[in-house]
Amino acid sequence: MPVKVFLYVLLGLALFTLLRYGIFLLSNALAGRLGFIRKEAGGLGPAVARGVVTAMAADVVALPSTLLLALPERRPSGNGIPVVLVHGLYHNRTAWLVFAHRLRRAGFENVHTYGYNSFTKDFGYALAGLKAKLGRILGDDPESRVMLIGHSLGGLLCRCAAGDPRFRDRVTALVALGSPHGGSELAWLGGNRMARGLIPGRAISEAVADAPDPGCPKLALYTLADDYVIPLDLLRTGRPDWDERVCAPMGHVWMLYSRGVAASVIEFLRLARDKARLKKRAS
Repeated sequence: MPVKVFLYVLLGLALFTLLRYGIFLLSNALAGRLGFIRKEAGGLGPAVARGVVTAMAADVVALPSTLLLALPERRPSGNGIPVVLVHGLYHNRTAWLVFAHRLRRAGFENVHTYGYNSFTKDFGYALAGLKAKLGRILGDDPESRVMLIGHSLGGLLCRCAAGDPRFRDRVTALVALGSPHGGSELAWLGGNRMARGLIPGRAISEAVADAPDPGCPKLALYTLADDYVIPLDLLRTGRPDWDERVCAPMGHVWMLYSRGVAASVIEFLRLARDKARLKKRAS
């Protein structure tokens, strides 16, 4: 029976994936972006196919990993600049297991995760919790620094937290992976206030638009085959001082497991870290 239930769950997830990509095609067609996606991705069909396959693969990986929530979280080593990872809507800290492992192997050993309840709480609650965590990590030392990486909604939380006057000058790098900077049309299907807050023009989009950016290097990485942030232009920050890059076509959640995405982020963090060190020596 458990196997049968699991298969039914996978079937439901597969159907939801196909529904999302149907909305993806319709929304981007209405926005006039399908031609751009076709050109930049080297073909619309292959891009959507890769998106569907990786989206389903992400579900297969993510579902069993939630069982690891029963285990205690790995303690940060305390060496180097702290890197804080913030998950997206309806996820939890286990979403970062693979990504955090790759960060540690690259030498970023002081890795922290921030988890929040996106099912029954609102954006303000999640943001207050992130700010409290940053306060604990940074402490009273004005020289202490932090790097922020957020996936999807987590990227918006990082942006708003980094804009707080208490932290703005203490952020060494800010990374948003597949974040709905302008919201997402898919949020109209959201079943709670956190999800509905992502409807373009609603509370979360307004909060992000009002948040000032820190002066550190900022990276917005996204895929042309994103099945959650729809249409494509809502993945853009709309600000000139962001480094906006497009990764290979893949599903929204697969960005957490992609080697290419991790490699791009690690390279960006290294450059930001080196820049911060040079600035500190010069002062």
